[in-house]
Amino acid sequence: MTDKEKLDAILAEEAAASTENESNVQQQEPVAPANEASQYLGTMLGHNPMTGLSREDDDADKKLAERKGLSKIGDEIGHKAEIRDGWIDIDKSLLGERALFYPEDWQFRVRPATVEAIRNWSMIDDENPLSVDDVFNEVLKSCIAIVTPEGPKPWGNICSWDRFFFLLLIREYTFKQGESEVAYEEDCPECDNPVKFTLTSQSLSYELPDPEVMPMYDRETRTWNIDPTEYDVDADVTTFYVPTLEKDANIKAWLIARYNENRNKKLDQVFMRFAPWMSQKISKDDTIAKRQMRELEMKYKSWDEEQFEFFNDVIKNIIVTPDRNLTTVCPVCGEEVVSQIRFPNNISALFKSTTQRRKKFGSKQ
Repeated sequence: MTDKEKLDAILAEEAAASTENESNVQQQEPVAPANEASQYLGTMLGHNPMTGLSREDDDADKKLAERKGLSKIGDEIGHKAEIRDGWIDIDKSLLGERALFYPEDWQFRVRPATVEAIRNWSMIDDENPLSVDDVFNEVLKSCIAIVTPEGPKPWGNICSWDRFFFLLLIREYTFKQGESEVAYEEDCPECDNPVKFTLTSQSLSYELPDPEVMPMYDRETRTWNIDPTEYDVDADVTTFYVPTLEKDANIKAWLIARYNENRNKKLDQVFMRFAPWMSQKISKDDTIAKRQMRELEMKYKSWDEEQFEFFNDVIKNIIVTPDRNLTTVCPVCGEEVVSQIRFPNNISALFKSTTQRRKKFGSKQ
């Protein structure tokens, strides 16, 4: 079963359970006191004693509620469940211009990190990139939902460059009282006064694609369709697909499997840079992914020097590149100050509250 099928199945089960529970609540008849109900034993009432409606009208109301998915107070059951579980809509304006890389009718939702997610996060090995990568994805998987008119989309449809943005957004919603600020100070290079840097989803910055090539982007299909002949390059019209977290994860799984098969085989780093752009989807199935990656690599190797240079220029101009630095203004001299993003207490403390009520055990972080 694919990730999408699993997600669809889980959401379907939750929706069915919510509907069934609500329906059961609606259909429960009030139990009359024994001294008043005895006269009705064995008798089918012609009306609902709670609402006063006739049986026909009461049944019609129930059918309407089931068809519309409504609760007693007229709310959609699914919506009530989302609020109860902590899901809220994300204002897409927080993405800035990067919102263009998702269809307009997609809506993102976020909920606080679960205890399990926080527990897994606390066990991150900061020195092991694979460990960090896996836990990043687990938190996103459990705390970000994508809702569309066609139904839910898996979390893996998030663009690769937005992963840390959404992770920080989850963190901010988990600690919405601001009790776990990630901040550090550095001296201003102009006046030597300390300048505070605070890491948030909105403090991140990005280098966006060249505005000149944006008209070639199709927002609905999330693709770039480029005709090399318009640039005097002999090649067919080529489609470039937005890199996503799902593709990244499945390519990583393919890499690990390939390494385990032959630890001496050299990896083409340049091909790995192109691979996420060359296919709409990479399968989670090992056998299918192996075939897909072999076909992509053969296509990549078929490019002549001119084609390679052109496609390399294309990637440079359409990619969104997250900045590794934070920028702020010195409150004393007004100069712009830049600092590399860092984590004062290591990345493993990112989902750890700084305002604990319990006494601290030991001095180690």
